[in-house]
Amino acid sequence: MHSNMIAAVVTRRWQLAQGYHAVEVETKHRSEVPAFDDGAIVDLTRDHEGRAVRSHPLWHLPSREDAFVVGIRQEANAKGARDVSDFSWNRGDEFYIGAPRNTEIVMDCKSRYILFSAGLGVTAIAGIAKRLAAAGKLFEIHNFARTLERTIFREELDSLSAYGRVHTRIGLTEEEIKLATSLAVSPTHANSQIILSGPPSFMKQIERQAREWVYPSNIHKIILGEKRVRR
Repeated sequence: MHSNMIAAVVTRRWQLAQGYHAVEVETKHRSEVPAFDDGAIVDLTRDHEGRAVRSHPLWHLPSREDAFVVGIRQEANAKGARDVSDFSWNRGDEFYIGAPRNTEIVMDCKSRYILFSAGLGVTAIAGIAKRLAAAGKLFEIHNFARTLERTIFREELDSLSAYGRVHTRIGLTEEEIKLATSLAVSPTHANSQIILSGPPSFMKQIERQAREWVYPSNIHKIILGEKRVRR
């Protein structure tokens, strides 16, 4: 699993919004990171033999080919901020990274593109929207956040509103989110492309709703967070 991973190190970290940070990562031996689009997903593991792998959205650093930025979610406790997985992101921390993976997008002039995001998922979805905009495809984004202070990538979403419809919904209850996502996918053509990223329960709900309208193969989930590697 990890034979193609390369050593990397944390160089700095800053806050994106309440509970969310950006972490600058560079390859340890200044090797070039494989080409990727903003919003691509990268796997990280603590050591070369580790079973636990975390998937994070990433984006470019201007003029750097040996570094990138990943988004992480952190919560505060009595000792300060900590990563929800207890993964350390302090300057100088070392780990291994895999090759970035771009989400495949079907570029069809007849397709409607409906994008859903919550939490860190918005960084992946914003990257996909940039690719759709560059290809001249219309899209709509439905982004959800608990509070305004916990809303990340607000400027990036605002800039995308020139190319598609962007809806940001803040502070909705579970039932209100369920209603909003249901209205977003109904009615729609079976060839519509549904792309989503966020907490597992959020994605499961939208997937159930979308299956009533589109082909299952047109539902694309971008899964973030920790996964276990079987050997």
